[in-house]
Amino acid sequence: MQGRDGKAGSAVVGYGLAILQAVLYSTLGIFGKLVYATGLNAQQSVILRFFFATVLLGVFMLIWRRQAFVSRQPSVYLQAVFFYISSIFYFFTVERLTAGMTTVIFYAYPAVVAVASLFVFKERLSVSTVVAFVLAISGLAMVSGVAAGEVTLDALGILFGIVSCVAFAAYTILIQKTGRSESPLTVTFTLSWTSLLASCIVFAPSLPGLLDLDAYQLMLGALMALFATILPIFIYIEAIKRIGGTKSSLIGISETPFSLIIAFLVLGETLTLGQGIGSCLIVASIAVITIAPLLAKDEKPR
Repeated sequence: MQGRDGKAGSAVVGYGLAILQAVLYSTLGIFGKLVYATGLNAQQSVILRFFFATVLLGVFMLIWRRQAFVSRQPSVYLQAVFFYISSIFYFFTVERLTAGMTTVIFYAYPAVVAVASLFVFKERLSVSTVVAFVLAISGLAMVSGVAAGEVTLDALGILFGIVSCVAFAAYTILIQKTGRSESPLTVTFTLSWTSLLASCIVFAPSLPGLLDLDAYQLMLGALMALFATILPIFIYIEAIKRIGGTKSSLIGISETPFSLIIAFLVLGETLTLGQGIGSCLIVASIAVITIAPLLAKDEKPR
């Protein structure tokens, strides 16, 4: 009985963590726009993000002194590769497609995770998961404008989006497969410093522009690193440990309505009726995927 209650409690925590990381990740676009408004470009913003993520987490771990800084697990570095590929190709996709089309392609990654999990982890797709997928994809189509035909197609942009989607799905699957063998702090720090190193190499021509940052730009970089990088990566890893990659990634789709709401409240951006309805469908999908399993556990005899 205690074991069953403990497992159910862990699942509840997992669902809560998955939702929290989606809320935190949804602030990335807001911070990005605020940074762009100061005159920095996208490449410089990427470098700034991972620089502060590495510094802030490194200082914390130096004080905490309980986890290793550098992972010795090859799988963690493979995670870092997929994480960075996903980040860079997402940036390339946004340059060629609308934000809405980019969102739809990228957030197909939970479906990739679910299909892969059928073979890798022998997971079964429950009725509630399938219903949640249908609601989520329908909501994404309305939020993005795809349902209304408000998209611009570009073959290379679509290819970049698929690469970003599949890479993030691979990153998620690797977390589920190896996440218990390494500290989440160690993994997060490894992802941060390897992404910083890769960014400095890929975007080397943009480095000189970062030598004369003002206090406001530094503050935005630090906040973006903390709330849109360090915390969501750490929390996402913990969520996957508790409820698996399929459910965690599906709940991650809730980042989309959170982004719209925060942009509406902070930046004053317009929230259309279609986006509002789509957001409700996505929220409904999250409710289905989180509540249904908990209700099923309650109905089982103890």
